Amino acid sequence: MPLPHARYIVLEHEGVWKINLDNRYYGPFATREAAVQNATDTARKASGAGYPASVLLMRGTAFETLWTSVPPDGA
Repeated sequence: MPLPHARYIVLEHEGVWKINLDNRYYGPFATREAAVQNATDTARKASGAGYPASVLLMRGTAFETLWTSVPPDGA
């Protein structure tokens, strides 16, 4: 059975930058860049442990992939 995909979503929440993972918020971070760096570092560790992982930036209702360990074809 494959491991679940760890999606680290960076977003502005309640006026500060946070990371959402599995509907839990982490932070706050002083800047968007700090949140992205923390999310990316953590996603790389998850990937190293065998989890497919991605860092997404949420802008309104759209998501931008900033980093991923998942190949483009999803394999």
